[in-house]
Amino acid sequence: MRTKATRLQLIGGGIALVGLYVVSGKLGLMLAVVHPSTTAVWAPTGIALAALLVLGYRVWPCLLLAAFLVNITTAGTVATSLGIALGNMLEGLLGAYLVNKYANGCAFFEQPKDIFRFAGLVGMIGTTIGATFGVTSLVLGHVADWADYGSIWLTWWLGNAMGALIIAPPLVLWSAAPRPRWGWQEGVEAVSLLIMLFLAGLTAFGGWLPTEVQTYPIAFVCVPILIWAAYRFGPRETATAAAVLSGIALWGPLHGFGPFVRNTPNESLLLAQVFMGVTAMLALAFAVVVSQRKQADAVHARLAAIVDSSVDAIIGKTLEGVVFSWNAAAERMFGYKAEEVLGHPIKFLIPPSRFDEEPTIIKRLRHGERIAYFETVRQRKDGQIIDVSLTISPIKDQRGKVIGISKIARDITHQKRTQAEREMLIREHEDALHRVKVLSGLLPICASCKKVRDDHGYWKQIESYISEHSEATFTHGVCPDCYERLYLQHLKRHAGP
Repeated sequence: MRTKATRLQLIGGGIALVGLYVVSGKLGLMLAVVHPSTTAVWAPTGIALAALLVLGYRVWPCLLLAAFLVNITTAGTVATSLGIALGNMLEGLLGAYLVNKYANGCAFFEQPKDIFRFAGLVGMIGTTIGATFGVTSLVLGHVADWADYGSIWLTWWLGNAMGALIIAPPLVLWSAAPRPRWGWQEGVEAVSLLIMLFLAGLTAFGGWLPTEVQTYPIAFVCVPILIWAAYRFGPRETATAAAVLSGIALWGPLHGFGPFVRNTPNESLLLAQVFMGVTAMLALAFAVVVSQRKQADAVHARLAAIVDSSVDAIIGKTLEGVVFSWNAAAERMFGYKAEEVLGHPIKFLIPPSRFDEEPTIIKRLRHGERIAYFETVRQRKDGQIIDVSLTISPIKDQRGKVIGISKIARDITHQKRTQAEREMLIREHEDALHRVKVLSGLLPICASCKKVRDDHGYWKQIESYISEHSEATFTHGVCPDCYERLYLQHLKRHAGP
């Protein structure tokens, strides 16, 4: 059942893709001027590119069929329609391949460089395939003249390119995250943004201004709205706003309004399309930069919270030794408040006897080395010298140049004191064992008086010998056997019958 449902979904998706392609294609060809099969407004290129990026290359038969249906029902023959359909399909495949390989695929909107690569690979390279196949098919099929090849090709190429740059980004972005997670405040702001977008678009392109003002280059009034979308929302909403604004910008010249009105409708549409294509890419790139900045700020805030809650002192300083970061643990460890040290040289922590350490450390860091568990001493605000263990890392800029130093300091004074006490105790035990070992071996002792002969041949009382060779001391008493032998028997002899 699951496989059957999946196939039905694929078939339904393919039918929907073909239908969307055909409808948008027929609407675009209603604006054809230089040739019935050529228009300055061609959204199907963006639809095809988005489908190939999101769904994969397997949808190419749907695109080939859709492109053929659009052209066979418009003008030309079966042969010319097949040639045009083949060009449109190959155009989409090439564009998707280039974006997947060189512009991060469906995630081209995550980096500004990938957006510009997307614009160059799709707008400047990929769409030339469709224009070349299409115009060549018309000329070879005697549906167009060779004399008109250049003008038809330029219109075809620009129409396809702008369709890809304006239509594909919002489709890809909405497919990645189809449901916006807005609260009521964000919803109100989104509606306000949409209203302002229509007002700005109609002001710039819709003929709301007096006739003598309409020819002024006032299209820039729409830029702040796109910046608003980029700053407050993100790449998806910015791309959507640019697509909506593009529709208004196309409607104006068709009705004789706006700064892009020229002698022919085709020229007017091309100018409006190029303006919106460039504006859309720049706005999307700006939205990505803003989004990255917000993510970086969020990460920085989380890192700052982690640093501030660390049990170790974390200190940042320049190569000249000026402190620019000082966490709460550093305050506790060294006794200085952040406002007392930020912007000041760090030498107040270093005892004069250790001034030679810093140049050596900086030299090692410049070579890319990271110094871990470096044990030294530092001086607290109250003058107390404490033992610390430092982990020192270089801070580098985007080019890899060392511009600062990060230090993580841990107070090991108690640890060092405990270690010293342990070592002293071990030495004492070793000395005791050594003294005990002196008494080991063969001791010559007199069988009668029980004296012991020392190393120099003298006979000494056993108490004296042991006292000289150990730390033992003696107390004298009488054992029970001796007590009975010496005292009880003596008392019995003198007690009488």
